[in-house]
Amino acid sequence: MKKRFVALLSAATLVGGMTIGVSAAPVLEKITAHLNWGIAYEVNGKQWTPKDQSGNRIAAISYNNTTYLPVRAVSDALGVAVEYDNKAQKIKLGEKSDLTPITSEEIKLSYASVITKDKQHTVHNGKDYGSGVILNSINGVEKGFTLRPGGKHQTLELSVFPVSVNKDIVVKIMSGGVLLKEVVITPSDSIETVTVDIDGAKEIEVSAKYPKVEIGDDILFFAGTYK
Repeated sequence: MKKRFVALLSAATLVGGMTIGVSAAPVLEKITAHLNWGIAYEVNGKQWTPKDQSGNRIAAISYNNTTYLPVRAVSDALGVAVEYDNKAQKIKLGEKSDLTPITSEEIKLSYASVITKDKQHTVHNGKDYGSGVILNSINGVEKGFTLRPGGKHQTLELSVFPVSVNKDIVVKIMSGGVLLKEVVITPSDSIETVTVDIDGAKEIEVSAKYPKVEIGDDILFFAGTYK
């Protein structure tokens, strides 16, 4: 698991990646630097081109014999979560010390899923998980929803609770077509919790289905947090 890093805000780290507010003006220092378009890059042996959030190519800055790259582009290339805390004037890289509920970030729901705060579903073994996603109508056809952490988190802890389960259910957690974790929920389970390195992913797909095509109408509840 990648460790937690916190970088104090600086002009160099912000180039091409983020914008500072007016309140940060007193800490800025004017410099004369050069955009260096002549540098080629490799990431894990493969050619890499730094780009901004709109997909436009960006250049490194050369200043005082040092090369500066935009932190967001580098974090995306290396699979490290990045978040800019405007109030604290900090850039946070990697895993965080605090927990963020999955429902605090965007979730793309399907016809079979819904976000709920109903204690009938959120309370398990005396613990209230606060909120989560109900996935209905589970059978031999894959159903699911998409978490959208937006590249701000390094790990995902996801708990799966059987609300109404009559057959084994295969739950898959994927990112960009890559399987991160697979678990099987059985009728005798009470809870299944997994921790997954999501490496700053922008979207995580969660799906559930029977191992083979069968008719059914089972229900699962999902709760979890990001770090």
